[in-house]
Amino acid sequence: MEDRDIRFYFGANTPSGFYSLFDELYDARDGWRAYIIKGGPGTGKSSLMRAVAGQLKEKGIGAEKVPCSSDPYSLDAVIFPELKVCLADGTAPHTMEPKFPGAVEKIVNLGECWNDGLLREHAPEIISLTLKNSMSHRKCVRFLAAAASLRGDVCRLTKNCVLTEKVERYAARFASREFGSPNGGIGRESRRFLSAVTPIGVDANPGTAVSLCDRIFVIQDEYGAASSLFLSQLRAYAIGNGLNVISCRCPMGPADRTEHLIVPEKKLGIFTGNCYHPYRIEGAKVIHAGRFMDTKCLSCLRNRVSFSRKAQKELLDEAVAALKQAKATHDELEKYYIAAMDFDRVREKGREIAEEILAIR
Repeated sequence: MEDRDIRFYFGANTPSGFYSLFDELYDARDGWRAYIIKGGPGTGKSSLMRAVAGQLKEKGIGAEKVPCSSDPYSLDAVIFPELKVCLADGTAPHTMEPKFPGAVEKIVNLGECWNDGLLREHAPEIISLTLKNSMSHRKCVRFLAAAASLRGDVCRLTKNCVLTEKVERYAARFASREFGSPNGGIGRESRRFLSAVTPIGVDANPGTAVSLCDRIFVIQDEYGAASSLFLSQLRAYAIGNGLNVISCRCPMGPADRTEHLIVPEKKLGIFTGNCYHPYRIEGAKVIHAGRFMDTKCLSCLRNRVSFSRKAQKELLDEAVAALKQAKATHDELEKYYIAAMDFDRVREKGREIAEEILAIR
């Protein structure tokens, strides 16, 4: 089986700090197994996961790769849905501890592969760089919080311009046409981040939409008020009809805002399009949110909304710059651990894990 281009984030940089959905990586009650990898920066956690994924790929087993929002070229986890197995980075900020030690989760300790004495020699540098990295992340959070405040202001203002009944009628027609009749059950919801604020900017992952969905709808909404209501309605209809959904949370409001909705059974996705993630996908049907807005109401708010959106973009750019600085500091920190690692032992651990996983088949 070839890997599909499926990349969901399970953790994101948000206005309230790092927001983790790592509890949803696997379901112990459904027969899943998990390998939780512990180790410092540069100890080979991401490389180990890639190596295991590569070895299983040779046996025809595909993997879903979970990128890191602090470095999208690195991995936070790999998931093997066919075998109900995952490997995950269990270190901060997405600290994971086994809930069912040995029975479901296994700890992979890469600390066994480093030279403690060499790391102690460089303790002052390691401590300094770690604190500097944390400071850059806190700076990022402050800028995201300020941007989120402005975004909330825009949403509150424009919410009054939304033609609510028109959105609700359209959502009901859409659900009836696309979701079919209720099957008597209640669907389950899985939460993910499709987009994330990263050191390279806002990563929107359009390839995931294409890989999972044969039919794609993009609701183009620069304000967010109409699309938020529309997706909330569709989420309720889908779950009520007995369909499982993937709710992709907005990094600027992860607790309560669905930014995109995917219905795997129907191979259908509804995505919010805006200047941060335009989703110009061939074959996608575009729904213009303007059809659900009172244009006179919007006209009265134009200057204030324009100012808030411009300031929001500038603050988001500063948040990205802070993440770039954090990444640069993290790279410096990694050098000390790389020099202290026995990577032959790390690779051996990877081979052992791959053999254990293959024995499940």
